Amino acid sequence: MSARGQEARLARLLNHIGSSGGRWTTARVHALYRSPGWGAPQRGTARRDLAELHRRGHLTQHGPADGHYYLLATRKDGRS
Repeated sequence: MSARGQEARLARLLNHIGSSGGRWTTARVHALYRSPGWGAPQRGTARRDLAELHRRGHLTQHGPADGHYYLLATRKDGRS
């Protein structure tokens, strides 16, 4: 996928997380990506996308290393 396509997917995922709320895991994103209109990226794509949004400061990571999940970052977290 092109860099432009990846950025569009990340923006769309972030928008979806913002409007849906809740805990986001690799499995939840992967299920979303497999739904109509999202295409069918691999599970690794979902994992990398969550990690990238975390790296950029949009998500906060929680839980143990073998079961972590992400939440939308808030101003209270020191992020926007």
